Amino acid sequence: MSTVRRRFIAPVSFGLGDLVVSLPVVQAAVSVGRSSGTETWLVTRSPVQVALAERISGLAGTVGEGDPAINPETLIDLRDHPLQRDHWWGTPEFAAAYGSLSINEIVGRIGADFGVVGDFSAPIPLEVRDPSDAEGLVLFVADTDGTAKRWASERWVELAAALECRGLDVAVVTRGEGGNPLVDLGIAGVVAATPGDAVDVLSGCRAVVGVDTGLTHIAAQQGTPSVSLCRTPAVYFRGWDHTRLVAGSGCDPVCRRAERAYAYNQRVDLSGLHLAPRVCPAGVGCLDGIEPGAVVKALSELC
Repeated sequence: MSTVRRRFIAPVSFGLGDLVVSLPVVQAAVSVGRSSGTETWLVTRSPVQVALAERISGLAGTVGEGDPAINPETLIDLRDHPLQRDHWWGTPEFAAAYGSLSINEIVGRIGADFGVVGDFSAPIPLEVRDPSDAEGLVLFVADTDGTAKRWASERWVELAAALECRGLDVAVVTRGEGGNPLVDLGIAGVVAATPGDAVDVLSGCRAVVGVDTGLTHIAAQQGTPSVSLCRTPAVYFRGWDHTRLVAGSGCDPVCRRAERAYAYNQRVDLSGLHLAPRVCPAGVGCLDGIEPGAVVKALSELC
């Protein structure tokens, strides 16, 4: 029987971005484990997290949520904490209870309460294995599940034209399957078919402009100059020297009610949970008020 000590750590939720924003605590757990001879295993909550885990240095491996191999006595589950369970992030109820915390502050406090202190002063990049040929490009991350985080295609086209007038080459990140509305409108595409491909592509480009989704978080993690387009409040924005925020409006009350019905913050174990992508019921997106000029201004501060 193996005598190697194992510790398990689970991210805040099941998305790609959820794993990325959990990385400072995951990486701190790996570092502490290495010094004490303890293996660190990532508890994954989705296939995309399994795929991205290959790029996290020092992990012993992955195990799916609910797997009997997980020792509950050595499990750090970042969902199993009042900051996660009590209120849905970004709601007035959360702000009233805990203040207007950013995702780095939330995850940092959760990790510290579990005895794992993450370093949020600057991101530790994921492993790059196949440097891409995207050098010099400003890449757009426009694709996201559902409609709640989308910026209109015509806005992206306006932004592309404005950046090209400044001598910058642009392209949109695609999954390489099916059509892409921005490619159809004449913007060049760069394929990142897997999370690992995305790490390589987003590490080698000049800058990234993206909506609040996993690939934009990867770009920020890699130290790539990044402009995030987020609704207000921008809970998931991670503010570093190489990142900028362009915020849209707060959600319509209709959307807030729908979000409350969608919320699953009280559920810790997400195995077996299958949620449809969120659709904005108001018909007016939170990002609609963002002007391309504001994005150009933010990007000009970075590159």
